[in-house]
Amino acid sequence: MAAPLISIIIPCYNGSHYIGEMLQSILSQGGIVYEIIFVDDGSTDDTKKIIYSFEDNRIKYVYQKNQGVSTARNNGLSFVKGLYVVFFDADDIMPSGFLLSRFKVLSTEINLDYVFGTVQKFNENGLIVGYFRGAGANAAEEVLLYAPEIVTCPSNYMFKSDFLRSNHLLFNTKLSSTADKYFLLQCAKAGNSLFIPHSIPLHYRVAQNSMSHKLTKSLVLDNEMYYQQLVKTGLIPKSIQNKTLFLRDFILFASYWKTGSKIRSLKFAIKGFFKNPFGFIKKCWI
Repeated sequence: MAAPLISIIIPCYNGSHYIGEMLQSILSQGGIVYEIIFVDDGSTDDTKKIIYSFEDNRIKYVYQKNQGVSTARNNGLSFVKGLYVVFFDADDIMPSGFLLSRFKVLSTEINLDYVFGTVQKFNENGLIVGYFRGAGANAAEEVLLYAPEIVTCPSNYMFKSDFLRSNHLLFNTKLSSTADKYFLLQCAKAGNSLFIPHSIPLHYRVAQNSMSHKLTKSLVLDNEMYYQQLVKTGLIPKSIQNKTLFLRDFILFASYWKTGSKIRSLKFAIKGFFKNPFGFIKKCWI
């Protein structure tokens, strides 16, 4: 195989229901040389069997004991040979021309470090109506203040490999469902990005059984850790610090209350109320 221009890293844990369709969509990409680095995060289903059934020398299969999606992505980075990197999720779909539309822009702009486009959400019932896109130059405000059109799924982005290496950009292994958001905030702080509105959109699967769509104690704890890491590493701009921390307090208050952790809930309720009494009461009534 010719030296790949693009390395596609795919972490997966027990995703046998989707990986065949996902891999077929990637293998239909034309006009560019790429490699697929599949990192199996300790799957116990037919994941490995399905991967090997493709018999394509562009696919590299890597197995690791179950350590989480962030470790799997970081592990995949160590095998990268391409000049560009895409972190693709095992249940998403890559429409024809997806890679080429991003590569054409990123490869010709010296000052760019990564690019992204629009997102088409879908579920088992078909396409979901709405306008969605990634976050870039204004990522801190868009992500931290929860702009409704923003999707932080890494599948949408193409990065220059040297940019990731030179800035030591890795996924935070202390985080799980919030690791995507944290990684994008790191990238936005370190580099330059561009939104390509007319690029081929990502097809992003919204799975009803996804852990990120179920409110659990572990999910709430992950969100609390996410905010702790943001504060610790200074990823919250001073211009929106008060708004961000107020949202943190309200979100954690409501989430802990719903999951039965009343004492922790009251702790964040008190914090949020004293930051913005009127705003806190108003949100409680919405």
